[in-house]
Amino acid sequence: MEKPIITTNIDGLLIKHSAFVEPHRKWFERAIKKTGDESLRKYIGADPYFPGVNIAMEKIMPDATPEQRTAQARTWYQKDVIKYLKEHPETIKKDAAKKLKALKEKYRLILLTTNTRDYINKIIEVSHLHGIYDDIIASSTEKEPDREKLIKELIEQYGKPKYYITGKEDSKTIKRFKSLGTKIITEGDIDEIN
Repeated sequence: MEKPIITTNIDGLLIKHSAFVEPHRKWFERAIKKTGDESLRKYIGADPYFPGVNIAMEKIMPDATPEQRTAQARTWYQKDVIKYLKEHPETIKKDAAKKLKALKEKYRLILLTTNTRDYINKIIEVSHLHGIYDDIIASSTEKEPDREKLIKELIEQYGKPKYYITGKEDSKTIKRFKSLGTKIITEGDIDEIN
């Protein structure tokens, strides 16, 4: 019999949210400096923020295709995340990692992340979070992050997860998993899973 699926995010659960927010802010500050476009500031921390990325990248790489611009923008961001993690190892939540590893005996753990396929393993490596996940579903570097597409990919490959464990309030993702009948577990309640 196959093990039931537990799906998690990484942002806020295994790595403090600041490790993603600060590089996001830094990315936009760099884009503002390169383009001279102060109107990009309104996209810092915005939802959605990617329209600002597209505006900046059209100015920075005017002759590139949209896919090339997106890939470059996401690569710069992911490298900033990795650099931040190396400089701030305190952002790694070792207790949560230990709890997730303990669940592997009974469950198959799958990471669902809008971080890119090209960089998520590097993020896991510099964070010393190896050995937690059985599989990872991540974004394509040349496409805008789309959590709904990732959830569809998860369901197509593995079926509906029994649990979704999250460390941050992402109401769209939580609503989507609830609509599937998936039980939502917060970081503080991981011990309730049996």
